[in-house]
Amino acid sequence: MKKAYLLLCTCLFLLTLNAQKELSPDYSFNVSEPYQVYDAAKKFYFSKNKQVLTVKPWKKYLVIQKFDVEGLGIISEKKYEDLPDNYVVEGMIELQDKYYFFYSSWSGKKTKHERLYYREINFETGEFIGEPIKLIDISGKLAGSPMATYTTGVNFGAMGMFGGFGVTDKFDFITSYDESKLMVQYRKKPEVKRDTKSYDIIGVNVYDFTLNPVWSNEYKMPYTERRMNLLDFAVDSEGHGYMLSKVFHDDSNKDKKKKKDKDANYHMELFRLLDGSDNIEITKIVLDDKFINGISLFESSDDFMICAGFYTNGLNNRLANSDGLFTFKIDKNGELVEKKSHEIPVEVLNQYVSDRTKKKNNKKDEKDKAEFINLQLRDLIIYNDGSLVLIGEQTFVVQHRTSSGRIYYTFHNNDMLISKIDPNGDLAWMKKLPKRQSGAPKMGQVYDTSKTYQGGMSYSYFYTNGNHYLVYLDNVKNIDLPLNKIPAKHSDGHGGYLTAYKINDATGDVEKDNIFDTRNVTKKLEVHQFSNNRVIKTAENEFVIEFYKKKKEDVLIKVKINQ
Repeated sequence: MKKAYLLLCTCLFLLTLNAQKELSPDYSFNVSEPYQVYDAAKKFYFSKNKQVLTVKPWKKYLVIQKFDVEGLGIISEKKYEDLPDNYVVEGMIELQDKYYFFYSSWSGKKTKHERLYYREINFETGEFIGEPIKLIDISGKLAGSPMATYTTGVNFGAMGMFGGFGVTDKFDFITSYDESKLMVQYRKKPEVKRDTKSYDIIGVNVYDFTLNPVWSNEYKMPYTERRMNLLDFAVDSEGHGYMLSKVFHDDSNKDKKKKKDKDANYHMELFRLLDGSDNIEITKIVLDDKFINGISLFESSDDFMICAGFYTNGLNNRLANSDGLFTFKIDKNGELVEKKSHEIPVEVLNQYVSDRTKKKNNKKDEKDKAEFINLQLRDLIIYNDGSLVLIGEQTFVVQHRTSSGRIYYTFHNNDMLISKIDPNGDLAWMKKLPKRQSGAPKMGQVYDTSKTYQGGMSYSYFYTNGNHYLVYLDNVKNIDLPLNKIPAKHSDGHGGYLTAYKINDATGDVEKDNIFDTRNVTKKLEVHQFSNNRVIKTAENEFVIEFYKKKKEDVLIKVKINQ
């Protein structure tokens, strides 16, 4: 009997192994020769003319590397060790083929000065151009980004739960649609500690693409810290600044709606910031009888600003969930125009859930209470004909308490929702894309507190040849997932298959393919430390990912889309 059991187990193992080797013929990949790894909490990647430029800043050094995409070989490598001892990496951006690396540094104890510097990088040579240039000099202390707690509602402090460089999110960088303008935003640390009495001071600095100043100003917010949350910022091609804010009607600073109340305890407002004016022009954002629970701001190609996000009808009194999506335009005078909303059908909600959940959703739908839980807008793609594609992701944080009383958190990136709105504002198609990802940072691991922990979770987005591609790490068990099954969980940091959803832009038809197994890329290669921040599109049908292969070496993997 034991022999029969052993034979059965062996057969099952071989079947599983064979199934794992069934990779999609629609993709092919090549692996570079290994090269020396350089540690960095944040790594930046750019592509131009079949070359990749990567910038890797660490505590005592910064390394600029260039790679040839065709042969995946190193073209050049330059190491700098002349950065200040107390420098903090703030970010890196590309503006019309100019590449700027930003860092901050401070001086003084009693009268503290915060300074923002930049260094331009020559893509062709892979080197800094000239010396550091001071962009902003501020007297007083800066706080973290005002958007730092928006994505999760959990505030882990300026250094994050697991350590870091200090306040790494002092400045936000926002570019206009045409990359002709850059807005740098910061928040001063309030002098009054009680948030029911203090008012945020927000600094706004606008520059052209060569970083020559256009205008700057500091604004005292019209509501106390407790009464408002800043959600998003934008700048248009004319240099006008915009802020989206959630304004509370009480001092709870939490979304609430009692069963008997018709209204929530908050509303949304758009702040317009104009050159030469100290005043904030305010437009109240109202979506009929719906409650906006997530909203982002974008500039379109036709000189409008677009607000988009998700709403709830409030019948469940859980304002963090979503009944549908909305879009509307804002003209140059701050007026709301072309307001549209689209409900998420229960047929979409019922995909990739258990039969029990499906019955619950159908019962709730009879009372118009079926919802998509914890859905957040991640990407908005704007087309020249006026059509839009919105991508949302189910994102949340779970608090755990051990038997000894220790508290820890797990971060979850689950199902995605991709929707296309046609030029008339009508819904062309809507697709639910199943995914289950869970992870937590390791002790001592540095991560961006303004975006919560992501690790190797979430997805990368590409558009090519009439198709949308969402690339991410998945559990191989999900490749042929039936509509009535829940996806198997992928645990961050434990291998996984590089997987792609392919969505046809015209029809919304969905395909799903495995590209390669990170534990068995080739017979002798296992790769680690996947991050969507390390994925860079290098051609119309091609992207490159940098992985760690251990033994203090990295590799590049180039993936080609064969269709």
